[in-house]
Amino acid sequence: MVKRKEAVLRGLRFIYRNSLEGDNFEDWGGDYLWCFHSIASTSADGELRALAREMGAALAMQWQREQQALPELADAGEVGYYMSMIDVSSRLGIDNHGLGEHVRQGSHRFTARDYLGFDPVREAPPGGARSRYDVWCDALVLTYTGDGCGIPMGASYVDVLRWLPRMRPYGGPADGEFRDMVLAITHLVYTLNDYNRYRLSPEWLPDEFEFLRENLKAPVAAGDAELLGEFVDCLRAFGLPDNHPVVRSGVEYLLASQNADGSWGDAGEPDVHTRYHTAWTAIDGLREYAWSERTEWPAGVREVLLGAVSRKADMLRFWP
Repeated sequence: MVKRKEAVLRGLRFIYRNSLEGDNFEDWGGDYLWCFHSIASTSADGELRALAREMGAALAMQWQREQQALPELADAGEVGYYMSMIDVSSRLGIDNHGLGEHVRQGSHRFTARDYLGFDPVREAPPGGARSRYDVWCDALVLTYTGDGCGIPMGASYVDVLRWLPRMRPYGGPADGEFRDMVLAITHLVYTLNDYNRYRLSPEWLPDEFEFLRENLKAPVAAGDAELLGEFVDCLRAFGLPDNHPVVRSGVEYLLASQNADGSWGDAGEPDVHTRYHTAWTAIDGLREYAWSERTEWPAGVREVLLGAVSRKADMLRFWP
């Protein structure tokens, strides 16, 4: 565990340094802040929690100081950006009630189609220029955030979640949409378990659990630490222990592949998002979680999950 903690702390310090370079934070502020918030709020290690919160709060305070005037909110993308920043800043203890109310009022000018690219009340996630898994993944995250902070996205998280049966069955590594499938499944897990605050039973998402368990070797074979981190932390969220062969192989790869600067992946990668996000997912694959017991679910979520499996009666015993 000592090696894992040291690797995680090196990775966290890399992400913070990376956020301070050039326009990185301006371009990806919400992601950086959510990284620090999620690590601070769900890690079992007190030192890691404190360091992540200190880093996140400093960046959130810096962003708040730069908000000199209320934004115009000219399009749905701008609303989504400010919603994400306001929500995660508040979670880090930095509030701006005036800006939050301005964005909440302005959000009503746009529809679900404006925000999500489709209307989940009436239609399934569409394919086309983007895969339907990519569209669904973004919609899960955006409506999860909107529901959580009271800023409507034209549809609710449950409206998006109810299309889960239509996303099945999933393909394998040879499928051209494999990466989008993985990200849709992992972000389904994250939005259901409050970004690794709660464990999930494999019985609730049997198709997704089996997909992750059976395909973890794919990112190892590809040398893809970014995807591997998401595989490992989601399997641990499903209850697989650290000594399970699947989890152990992923952890060993992450420990062996960390760069000298604390990052993972190609140290010369020019894409900023790939650089910090790979470090983030690797950290999540390695760190210890302070799991909580979920006693209450958002309205409608339980019904959707019960309806998305074939053995509904067998599942009832797993629900609190």
